[in-house]
Amino acid sequence: MKGTASRRIAVEVLLKVELESAYANLALAAAFKRKQLSERDRAFVTYLVQGVIRHTGELDGALTKLTDRPLTKMAMPLRAVLRVALFQLIHMKNIPQSAVLNTACQVARATGHEGSAKFANAVLRKFVQTEPESAPSAEDEANISENEDALSLRYSMPTWLVSRWLARFGSEETNKLLQYSISVPSLTLRVCQLSVRPDALQQILENKGMELARGKLVPGCLTIVSRGNVHGPIDKIPGYSEGLFSVQDEAASLVSLMVAPQTGWTVVDLCAAPGGKTLHLAELMGNSGRIIAVDIHESRLNLLARERRRLGLTNIEIVAADGITFARDGHIHAVLVDAPCTGTGVINRRSDLRQRRQEPDVAALVATQRKLLENAATLVAPGAILVYATCSMEEDENQQNIRWFLETHPEFKPQPIEAFLPEGIVSEWSQAPWWEETRDEMEKGMLQLLPSRHGYSGFFVSRLRREY
Repeated sequence: MKGTASRRIAVEVLLKVELESAYANLALAAAFKRKQLSERDRAFVTYLVQGVIRHTGELDGALTKLTDRPLTKMAMPLRAVLRVALFQLIHMKNIPQSAVLNTACQVARATGHEGSAKFANAVLRKFVQTEPESAPSAEDEANISENEDALSLRYSMPTWLVSRWLARFGSEETNKLLQYSISVPSLTLRVCQLSVRPDALQQILENKGMELARGKLVPGCLTIVSRGNVHGPIDKIPGYSEGLFSVQDEAASLVSLMVAPQTGWTVVDLCAAPGGKTLHLAELMGNSGRIIAVDIHESRLNLLARERRRLGLTNIEIVAADGITFARDGHIHAVLVDAPCTGTGVINRRSDLRQRRQEPDVAALVATQRKLLENAATLVAPGAILVYATCSMEEDENQQNIRWFLETHPEFKPQPIEAFLPEGIVSEWSQAPWWEETRDEMEKGMLQLLPSRHGYSGFFVSRLRREY
């Protein structure tokens, strides 16, 4: 039943996010613990919440045209109800308009009073009547594509970030990045190849009615095209309890391949939690050697401990410590710095980042990233590898950090990236107009993935080797 109860839970979660700065995924999980919902309704509530967060600017822009009442003066529950209803009217055309209006009025009444229900009804009826007139003309579209304020409103993206992207990437590519930022992310499974071959797991899941696409960037990944009859949380997917796979973005999976750890190595993952890359490194080493997983957030390390048990990995040592000051004696073959960052390359997955991130965060994070790199340099022995990664598309956090590091640490030399990529993906990229730029960066030991070019989340990775 996609009725009043589901929409009311969505409103309650959105209020948690707005009033308490709660993380959307955690607020959803807490709500589902309190309320008994079918798997279908859980999916519906999740889609509503994430959709409203992704499109808040657009929805508020529409609301502003529909009422003279300033949004800041509107009761927050009523505003949340209207956002949820408008999201359905604009982006979920399969739901009858009458059902959207009726349930919105019921939720407005339940979370406010009769006056709230009447106001919601009037506003939404006005939208339904005027929607065809609100479509922008071709000339308007052209103006919007280059106007940072208009783009900010349309894509619910901070103006400062839109401005940065326009200055760096230009109008056409910025619009592609913004479109990606509101896209619904796919779910990707990284196969635990200690337990099963990717083609074997793909066959198991396809026999259950699922449709999957084999990864091109990381062949050990399977992206779910359709779940078929397999519904519910991740642990309902066949093979989860047996430890046959982990959920991990394909671009994130590439980072561990760039470390290229060998059997018996000692590797430090300096910012490990929640542990996806740690687990991948452990698997790549054949469950041998030692992965030292360091993170300052002990509670998030608990997630890694749980996954370590599920996958049956015994070569991971978990350490609660600050990566900026962590020290360890003994020979270390590689250090991974998967640094805290703005997350601008995964905003479609972390939709609440668009409200959380502020422009001063960039400089603050760069300072932290450089401290982590400085400490990593003290851990890496001559001949060993240092890999730096972020899920950001900001040059300050990525290329500029690596150039700074190489200038201040001449003992490190960049390692060409192309050798660590599948031959097929290099051949595909070489036909693209941006190939020369990407190849030049890869020769300097860096790779910036951009959704607008490469079709993957916006991850950055750099591989360096200490020469002396």
